[in-house]
Amino acid sequence: MQPPQAPVRLGQIWPRGHAGRLWETVAFSSRRIRRRPIGPAQPVWTRGLTLLLLCGAVAVGLLFTIDSAVMNFMLSNRNGLTAWLAWLSDIGRSEWYLVPALLVYLLTASADWRGTAYGVKARLVTLFGQAAFVFGLVAFTGIAVNIIKLFFGRARPAFYGEYGAYHFDPFVVTRYSSSFPSGHATTIGTVAAILMIWFPRHWLAIGIGGLALSALRIPAAAHYPSDITAGFLFGLIVTIIAARFFAVRRTGFTLVPGRLLPRAVGFGRRKRAAG
Repeated sequence: MQPPQAPVRLGQIWPRGHAGRLWETVAFSSRRIRRRPIGPAQPVWTRGLTLLLLCGAVAVGLLFTIDSAVMNFMLSNRNGLTAWLAWLSDIGRSEWYLVPALLVYLLTASADWRGTAYGVKARLVTLFGQAAFVFGLVAFTGIAVNIIKLFFGRARPAFYGEYGAYHFDPFVVTRYSSSFPSGHATTIGTVAAILMIWFPRHWLAIGIGGLALSALRIPAAAHYPSDITAGFLFGLIVTIIAARFFAVRRTGFTLVPGRLLPRAVGFGRRKRAAG
């Protein structure tokens, strides 16, 4: 029987010298990301991703045909419920996820991992890696989708009465010509993919819930249905690709044979040990 471990004090985890440890942690993680794949070659892109992309493209195309009818209905039926749903749709704002992820990242990166017990160190490593992934992917997909918007220049529903649902003006940089794809839906798609990786048993419920939350931008008269679906799928697919990329390098994730979603390292460890 092992003797009980002494309680860990915060001063042991975060002693003085935060900046130096933060720099060391960032440099170490950067080297891990750049290293070559470990072990037998495993594909990042799979048939499952191809199928998801093709089905998503078909769904976006079908929804595109009903964008006008849906928005006409929404704009003709404004009430207290649609106003509340519009407020709730702000759950897709990227700062809700970027700020907490950055705080966790900075706290764990500035911790003294070498001066802590193995269990505490393992938790710090997990928190650090996943916080970095959340921040990096939410930021990356958010920037990328704004670049993609420039190539389409679709008029937002605010101009439905003037231009209709199918007005495109590529490479026009205004907030009113940035409807396709939806940035809010992209953020929710990114977060949904991360939650699906963290909690794989509930992947279907998370996916449906994420898509439903993304769709709140429709009653908010901020986006068309095809905008929502395209944005959600973009965030979802890019995040899965990124997680698989890191899994091949055994950094933060590991591939699961026969499954599209990799496993986040450090998740479910207690349950497997108890079983």
